[in-house]
Amino acid sequence: MTLTRWTGMIIGSNGVVDPRAISVLAKWQNSYSIKVVLQELRHLMMSKENMKLPQPPEGQCYSN
Repeated sequence: MTLTRWTGMIIGSNGVVDPRAISVLAKWQNSYSIKVVLQELRHLMMSKENMKLPQPPEGQCYSN
């Protein structure tokens, strides 16, 4: 599987989501569903701060 590289306030340069940067993960409760987590990620990714970040070159990939 190939993943396109993306960096931002919630995703570090290694491509891993930083749980400290996402309140729903930092304050995790067993009652949270995947829907709640994905909605919070979507909200954060659409913030003005993240919308201003440059996109990586097309085809740039992660390698593990």
